[in-house]
Amino acid sequence: MTRAKAKRKAPVKEYLSPTERENLQSEKRDLENTLKDMEGYGIGTAGAAIDKSAITREISMLGNAIDERTAPTPRAVEKDRLVKEEKSLEDAIALGMPTWYEMNKPTRNPGAVRKHMAWSDRNKLNIKRYRQVQRILRPLDPKSIESLRKEK
Repeated sequence: MTRAKAKRKAPVKEYLSPTERENLQSEKRDLENTLKDMEGYGIGTAGAAIDKSAITREISMLGNAIDERTAPTPRAVEKDRLVKEEKSLEDAIALGMPTWYEMNKPTRNPGAVRKHMAWSDRNKLNIKRYRQVQRILRPLDPKSIESLRKEK
């Protein structure tokens, strides 16, 4: 007898943060400039020893990585659904979140660190999804979870 194989869930697509995207684009520009500068090198010079095809492949790989991992722009119904999901995630994440005062004055608030660690463990999946939603809705300036933290 053979056992049935468990179905694997497709991995959730991880989108680039604004800084990650900017770093990849900067690296791609640098390689393109290097390739452009190498056009004048002739045979027998130091530039002739550099593998231009490897640089071209690297540029292509960076371009593919940027294209594949850039969040799609949501349209109409999808955007409304994401805004609604964002609001429900904000409510769920803010519930039980230690205040700013507790986090910045732990000596005056015994148990604040343990409270934060417990809150973090409970909301790990919600936080991950919230970050994904932020990268889709606001790719250039995503909201931080810290904006949900109350002052006192």
